[in-house]
Amino acid sequence: MFVQSWLTGKKLVSIPFSDFCQPLISDSCPSEDIMNELINQFSVLNIKYIEFRSTDKTYPCRTKLFRTDQRHLLRLDKDEPSLLKSFSDNTKRNIKKATRENVKLKILNDDQGIKLFYNMNCETRKKHGLPPQPFIFFNQILHCVIEKGYGDILFAEKDGIPISSAIYFKFGKKLLYKFGASYSKYFELRGNHFVMWEAIKKYLNEGFEEFDFGRTEIGHDGLRRFKIGWNTEELSIFTTRYNIKKKSFIPASISTQGFHNKIFSNTPEILLRTIGNILYKHIG
Repeated sequence: MFVQSWLTGKKLVSIPFSDFCQPLISDSCPSEDIMNELINQFSVLNIKYIEFRSTDKTYPCRTKLFRTDQRHLLRLDKDEPSLLKSFSDNTKRNIKKATRENVKLKILNDDQGIKLFYNMNCETRKKHGLPPQPFIFFNQILHCVIEKGYGDILFAEKDGIPISSAIYFKFGKKLLYKFGASYSKYFELRGNHFVMWEAIKKYLNEGFEEFDFGRTEIGHDGLRRFKIGWNTEELSIFTTRYNIKKKSFIPASISTQGFHNKIFSNTPEILLRTIGNILYKHIG
């Protein structure tokens, strides 16, 4: 996809705001040929670079200049009791605690649900020192994905109050955990674990076969431990960039961690929303 930004420059990305997008090629068509054709086609458009997001580090070409992220995959090939038994002791304790606290599940695939999730997400992003995605971004997800039957918005509630939420995408027999949010003052109720377990049960019973926990940056140890606790298989995602002008691969060093986290975590939420509205479309 072609991204044109006055802030980050013109670029081709496969694909923006996605964890990875494998190339659709046959064994008879070497990936290097496609790479060369892309360079020839777009060299005249003054593009800064082409970015490939793949689970194969040999695509688009053998190079050491790639960024590695982690991906966690749960196979839904067991029944509920067997899946629960396979989780880490900490994960099972947190599920039991949420159950004892009488946390309940609610699915809201509508305007109310996306607004509730957005407000919760704004607090979560501030806690992590990041501006939130614009509301229009989630609103388009609602209308273009969820309302068409390709996703759900799940909430954990305590006494009717939303405490945690997650957005899931569905494709074929595969399920992707795409966005998660929670209110920090309800952390001890373990709403995040409750929503995830309810989602696993829901999609298992609906016949899904793969539950993808999505991308995790290297260094996000807490998030990595959370995902590993569900007995997931840990895989890799490779991001590779090619500078068309220099005709060479360049480091793909993107990170949500840095000095800016402290600044954003102390910035008023209303200002963070404005910053997100301005900047988010430039960083896909």
